Amino acid sequence: MTDTPSHIKEMQLKIWLSKSPAERLKQMMEDNTKLNLFWTTAKKTNTKNPKA
Repeated sequence: MTDTPSHIKEMQLKIWLSKSPAERLKQMMEDNTKLNLFWTTAKKTNTKNPKA
């Protein structure tokens, strides 16, 4: 995505880097779990109705 202004990206990076490595790892693992659940659910839904 290229529609995020650079000052917002800088702010997000500053917030991210202000967290400890353990907090960043925990967040990454939680996000990955949610993403995997989403993809698993989407795949099951698409398998049941492939023309949707």
